[in-house]
Amino acid sequence: MSSRVTNECCAVDNLDSMLVASRNNADVTLIWQNLTITPIRSMSTGVQHPVLNDISGTLLPGNLIALMGPSGAGKTTLMSALAFRISDKMTVAGDIRVNGCPIGPYMYNISGYIYQDELLPDSITVQEHLQLMAHLKLGKHVSAERKRAMIADIISKTGLEKCANTKIANATGIGKTLSGGEKKRLAFAVELLSKPKFLFCDEPTTGLDSYSARQLVEMMKSLTRSGTTVLCSIHQPAEKLLYEFDSLILLTGGQTGFIGTPNEAVQFLRQQGLECEEGHNKADFLVKVLSSTTANITKGNQFTTGAICPKTICNNYIASEAARRQEALICAELYITTVNGTDEAFRKQLTKDRGRCWFYTLYWLMYRHVLQSHRNPNMQYFKIVQRIVIAVLVGLCFSDAIELSQRGVQAMQGVIFLIVSENTFLPMYAALSMFPESFPLFQREKKANLYSTAQFYISSILSISPFVLLETCAFIFIVYFLANLRPTLLGLVVTVGISVLVMNVSIACGCFFSTLFPTVASAMSYLVPFDYILMITSGIFIKIWSMPTYLRWMPFISWMMFASEAISIAQWDGVKNIECSNIIPSICLHNGEQVLDQYSFNSKHLQTDFVVLVSQYFIYHVLAMLCLARRVSRN
Repeated sequence: MSSRVTNECCAVDNLDSMLVASRNNADVTLIWQNLTITPIRSMSTGVQHPVLNDISGTLLPGNLIALMGPSGAGKTTLMSALAFRISDKMTVAGDIRVNGCPIGPYMYNISGYIYQDELLPDSITVQEHLQLMAHLKLGKHVSAERKRAMIADIISKTGLEKCANTKIANATGIGKTLSGGEKKRLAFAVELLSKPKFLFCDEPTTGLDSYSARQLVEMMKSLTRSGTTVLCSIHQPAEKLLYEFDSLILLTGGQTGFIGTPNEAVQFLRQQGLECEEGHNKADFLVKVLSSTTANITKGNQFTTGAICPKTICNNYIASEAARRQEALICAELYITTVNGTDEAFRKQLTKDRGRCWFYTLYWLMYRHVLQSHRNPNMQYFKIVQRIVIAVLVGLCFSDAIELSQRGVQAMQGVIFLIVSENTFLPMYAALSMFPESFPLFQREKKANLYSTAQFYISSILSISPFVLLETCAFIFIVYFLANLRPTLLGLVVTVGISVLVMNVSIACGCFFSTLFPTVASAMSYLVPFDYILMITSGIFIKIWSMPTYLRWMPFISWMMFASEAISIAQWDGVKNIECSNIIPSICLHNGEQVLDQYSFNSKHLQTDFVVLVSQYFIYHVLAMLCLARRVSRN
C-alpha cells in the first residue's frame, strides 16, 4: 500500500469517531504502516529481496482475523513482526504501533503466540503444566487460590476437563497421552493464563480433522468476546470455517492482496472477473487466485486462463475502497494519539511489573525438571541401579587385593583410578544430551520472556544434583567397604567428597561441550581427544613432571590428576610401614610418602586439590552458560 501523508489522510470525515467507536478504555488497536521486512544480507546470499514489501493494515479489538496466502507469502513473518518476535536475521522498516505506542518488549505482556508445532514438556500432566506456567507467567503477586481458580476456568473453556490428569507425553511410550487436538487446546490454555490482548496463532488447525478444527475456531471466536484480538494464519480451511472469521488479510508475494470481511474479499475478486465456481470451496479459491502466476477466470462451468496475476490483484486492492478504509483507520489512530496522547492506564499496563521474583522463577523451573526426572526412570533411577551394579563388581574384584604390601600398592592405585574414571566418563557423556534435548522448548520459552538463560541453566543443574549425590555416594560406599579401603573416617570423607566433586566437574564439562557444539555427534567427536588428556595426566600411567616441558600445562585442566592425588593422600598419608618381602630393596616402597612420590603426588596438596576441583566446577559451568546464551542469540 502506498504511503499517504498523515494530514491528508486525517481530512477524512469523522476519523476520530471511527476508532473511538471500535474500542473502549480496555481495548487495544494494532496498526502497521509501510512495513517492509528484509533478510539481512550475507556474503554468500548476495542481494536479498523483501519478505514483506510496503504493507499496511490494522487489527481492531475483539476481532477474529484470518491471515491467508500461498506458501512464502510472508504470513509467519508478518505475525512474528506484529508480535515483536521477529528474528534478529531480519531488518524491519516501517511503523508498528499499539494504541499509538511503538511496538516493543511490552508485547510479551499483552500478547500470546501459538506456534504451528507444539513444544511441550513430557512426563507431566495437563493440570501440572498449567500450574507451572501460571507460576512462571503470573509470578508470586497472584495468590495460589486465584491461580487455581483461573486454571479451572481455562480448563473448562478449552474443553480439557477429561484430560486434566493425562500426561502431555511420555518418554517411556507407555500409558495414555494427549492427542494432537488436545495439545493444540493446551497451547491455547497456556496463553490464556496471562489474559492477552492479542493472540497470534500460526496455522493452529494444521493436522487436525474437520471436527477438531471447527472446535478450535469456535474456541478462538469465543475469546474475541472478552476483547482478545486473534490473528490466525490458516491454510485452506473449510468454507464454513472461513465465514467464522470477522475479517481476512490476504497476502501474496510479500504484498497485501486484500483486507476485509470474507464476503468483501469474494466480492472484490468478482469485480475483477474472478468468480468461484458454484460448489467449490471459496477458501481454496482465494489461495489459488493468490498463488497462480496467471489467475483463472470462470466462465460458466469452465476455467480459462486470464491475464489477472497476483501483482495486479495487489495493485487493484491499493486503489480499492477497502484499502482507503484501512488508511483511514490508521490515520484515525495516529490522529487520536497526537491529540490525546497515549492512554495513561494503557501505558501503566505496558510497564507494570508482573511480580516475578528471580528465585521464585528458579524454584518452579527446578520443580518441573525434578518432576520430569522422577517420572522418567531412564533418566535417573536406571543410572543409579547401573552404578550400584558396577560398584559391586569393582568392590568384589578388589576385595582381597588391598593390603599394606607392594602388591597392595598397585591394587590401591588401580581402584583409585577406577573410582575417578567411573565418576568422570559416564556422567560426562550422559550430560552431552542434556541441553540438545531441551533446547527447542527452552528457546521458545526464553523467547516468550518467561525466564532467563541463567535461570534455565542453573535450574537444570540444581535439579539433577540430588540424583548426582545419591548416585555417587551409593557407588563409593559400596566400593569402599567391599574393597576394604583404609578404614578411617578421614579416608572415607575425602574419598566421598572428591568423588562427588569429580562427578559434578565431569557433568559441567559435558554441559560445556554440549552447548559449545550444535549436535551431540559433533560434541562427542571433540570430547574423545579430550578424554585422552584426562587419562594420560591422571597420574596413574606416567609421572606428571616427567612429561615434556611444552606439555606441562595439560595436568592443570585435568581434574582426574587432582582427584587421584587427593584420594591417594587420603589412603596413604600417615602409612609408616609397607611390607617388602620378595622385593628388591632398591625398588621397594617402604611407606605412604614414597608411594605418593612415586606418582608425583604430595601430601601437602590436599587442600589445593579441593580448591582446584571447585574452581573447575564453576569455570566449566560459566563457560557452558555463556555458550548456551550465545547459541540462543544466534538462533
